[in-house]
Amino acid sequence: MLELMNVHKSFGDVRVLNGVNLRLQKGCVYTLKGGNGSGKTTLINIISGFLKPDEGNVKFKENKINSFLPFRVNKMGIGRTFQDLRLATQMTVYENILLALEKKWFSYTNKEQTKRVDEILEIVSLAEKRNELAGEISYGQQKLLTIGCCIANNAKLFLIDEPVAGIDKDNQIKIIQLIKQLKQEGKTILQIEHNPNYIKETSDYILQMEQGLVC
Repeated sequence: MLELMNVHKSFGDVRVLNGVNLRLQKGCVYTLKGGNGSGKTTLINIISGFLKPDEGNVKFKENKINSFLPFRVNKMGIGRTFQDLRLATQMTVYENILLALEKKWFSYTNKEQTKRVDEILEIVSLAEKRNELAGEISYGQQKLLTIGCCIANNAKLFLIDEPVAGIDKDNQIKIIQLIKQLKQEGKTILQIEHNPNYIKETSDYILQMEQGLVC
């Protein structure tokens, strides 16, 4: 599904990625581990189009996506979450999911779209929070919402940055269940995480990043 071939990235004189080679198979969960500065988030940024590699190629479903802008990468079926979440905090939980659907915001919402939003809110355990502002729900619920936005955007590959860092146990369990459900549906997931229990519960493959390489 996704292939990185000899990907390099430097910032000034600092080399962050040093020839990364990686292949992800459909329907598997990959967890990326490594210390601060090992290149994990830089790798995610390159896959999602927020950074361009200095050398090497990134292919998604056999299409070279090195030069694609983030919105085009997203439209191809790659969704991502961020450590800083990037939700529309002054909009409701319902409106955040609706915004992620492929619709024109100045058009009327039809019954099919409303039904789909409600389905996604059930999937991510946020149906009871649908009318609350995204900025006023708990941090763990906000993380569930960001994954819900990827689902709404019809992602096939999920890039998830620290899904359970800093959240309560109840929402950790919900995210574990959600990741397992997405895998059963044939989604592919590349996640950055350090929580050992979460990694054990969700991962098919554990990848270690050291000195800009995936081991």
